[in-house]
Amino acid sequence: MTQFNLGKLFLIPSAIDQNNKKEILLDWQAKKIRHIKQFIVENEKAARSILKEIKLHNPIQTLKLFKNSSSTTIDEIEEMLSSIFCGEDMGLLSDSGIPCVADPGSKIVEYAHKNNIIIEPLIGPSSVIMALMSSGFNGQRFSFLGYAPINKVEKDIFFKELESKVRLFNETQIFIETPYRNEQLLKDLIAGLNNHIKLCIASNLTSNEEKIVSMSIAEWKKITLPQLNKKPCIFLVN
Repeated sequence: MTQFNLGKLFLIPSAIDQNNKKEILLDWQAKKIRHIKQFIVENEKAARSILKEIKLHNPIQTLKLFKNSSSTTIDEIEEMLSSIFCGEDMGLLSDSGIPCVADPGSKIVEYAHKNNIIIEPLIGPSSVIMALMSSGFNGQRFSFLGYAPINKVEKDIFFKELESKVRLFNETQIFIETPYRNEQLLKDLIAGLNNHIKLCIASNLTSNEEKIVSMSIAEWKKITLPQLNKKPCIFLVN
């Protein structure tokens, strides 16, 4: 089967704040995907709400949705993408932000590349990139590290590695935490990092409660710490 016979896989972003009902896609992007009938999603209920805003050509109830998670197998991915091998376009949809960045989906895209499927990413909001843009930190060299460790020994090692990369390479370090552990992580960062290290916290991005604070550890020690419990946050160190 040649690439000419294959459909495309569109990577479709959504609002970071799910209470935000504004259109995320530009009109020329939305036109590209309104014909699609099959989507790979994280959560069916959330996906239907997001897809409703795109004004697809086909009724929402007629769409075929495939659930994707970190445990999705290669065999399941092959089955999900079977329509693409018959020439039909499909969409990979994120529940929040853009697919495959701090978000599941990379295994599907990797499989698509191995099978010569054309990938078309659509423009949308990324909490990681938005936080970096607004931090004032080095945007030429940075690393996204995923979740911070929970174990104290591992966390201490993690902090030392952060400081080392900042000191040696001026490399911005970006990471996240499960929202209910945000406040503890902030306390540990302030206690564990050197005073000259800069820390930025970007919380509730794109929502009405969005807040971005960037200052040195020494300055963080002088203020009343923000309430971050259950708020989606991006942490950046430089």
